[in-house]
Amino acid sequence: MTKLTLAKVGVRYDRQVQPAVVDASIAVASGEFVVLTGRSGCGKTTLLNVAAGLVAPTFGSASVDGRPIDGPGADRAVVFQNDALFPWLSARENVGFAQKMRCVEERERHQKSDELLRQVKLEGYGGKAIWELSGGMRQRVGLARALAAEPDFLLMDEPLGALDALTRERMQTLLLDIWSVRSTGVLMVTHGIEEALFLGTRIVVMAPGPGRVVRQIDAGFGRRYAGGEPARSIKADPDFVAARAELADAIFDGEFA
Repeated sequence: MTKLTLAKVGVRYDRQVQPAVVDASIAVASGEFVVLTGRSGCGKTTLLNVAAGLVAPTFGSASVDGRPIDGPGADRAVVFQNDALFPWLSARENVGFAQKMRCVEERERHQKSDELLRQVKLEGYGGKAIWELSGGMRQRVGLARALAAEPDFLLMDEPLGALDALTRERMQTLLLDIWSVRSTGVLMVTHGIEEALFLGTRIVVMAPGPGRVVRQIDAGFGRRYAGGEPARSIKADPDFVAARAELADAIFDGEFA
């Protein structure tokens, strides 16, 4: 089992009086879906960027199976809130871009790209230009592109935040469909309380001033969906409603005191 570990991580940016994050410890193992949530300014994206190798910790350490993270790597793929696709390439070419850089033969590259597009429910859209796709479709292309590298860990920063409510719900179930058939570990940032609860096997709650981990909550609702229970049934379950209230209390604890 592969494990991504952030141990007592602290980050202080240049000219910043207060650290962005202090003493944060998180571990994500293969097959886990860990969600970072909390109020704005609590350091969620900073921690995700440390895991991605985009930000070096000022204190503490970040590693994969004991190997220090000293920059981006093929073992970790990142999906951003903004799809960050190449607008001059087709959907298929965007998905296969990393393979092209590794000189994978074109036919093999296109076959794998089309298979990944099928997995994200975009079969037949490989030849479409990015500007022809809706926001939800573009985000699915970005997800397929991340999966093309066959990473051990998928790191996602508010990947559904820019989508309308209906598309966002469909994307939540798509993420669980893909995660449930892979051993990939997921670390995802979201401001959505219900989204965090529905997707996460574990929810890491952070608080600001400075950013820090204040609570970690185990959840099993995503596994219930992966086991065949309908999403609407899960979200209507009194246990889900109660867990949502508990998570909201944990996030906003003391804010209005």
